[in-house]
Amino acid sequence: MKKSNLPVFPLGIVALPGSIQSLQIFEPRYIQMVKTCLSENHGFVIVLSSNSDNDHDFSFSKKGTFVEIIDFNNLPNGLLGITVKSINKVVINNIFQLEDGLHIADTKPEIDPEVDDQAVLAEYPEISSILTQLIKHPRISDLPMNVDFSSADSVAYHLAGLIPLSSDEKQKLLEAFDATQRMRILSDYIERISTA
Repeated sequence: MKKSNLPVFPLGIVALPGSIQSLQIFEPRYIQMVKTCLSENHGFVIVLSSNSDNDHDFSFSKKGTFVEIIDFNNLPNGLLGITVKSINKVVINNIFQLEDGLHIADTKPEIDPEVDDQAVLAEYPEISSILTQLIKHPRISDLPMNVDFSSADSVAYHLAGLIPLSSDEKQKLLEAFDATQRMRILSDYIERISTA
């Protein structure tokens, strides 16, 4: 993250660190945002928006994810397609809105407290096991995923991106205090899904 004053893109999704997202851009303010990001060689921040239809209501999460554009193209439907890689979670402050409606905010990387990754992974072996099985699936094995199986966060974030969780559940994982809490939340989600 080269600069702290970044465009904010409120969406109905949560971009978990390490994940890849494909987005279709059609609003002029966001097309211009993408052009600026590409020409100035910086990323932007994806935040989970609320259901508010009021364009001037800053009703989105104060924690989001810094992303970098890794690919772009014009889609057959006339929209701009971009692929972004989620780098790290950030805290959002001092939000303001430009004349074209684009939000800009001061952003600061949020670093979780360190944990003993091996101990956390050993406490939740089923999470690594499920992820190992999922990434062998033909529809998933072709995705550009780079899982670090020695990192509890990498395992948790990648699995959360592959299983059916709501945006609010993913936001809760993003905002978790540390990897231990994140794995506990994810383990509860998996137990609920498997017994449903």
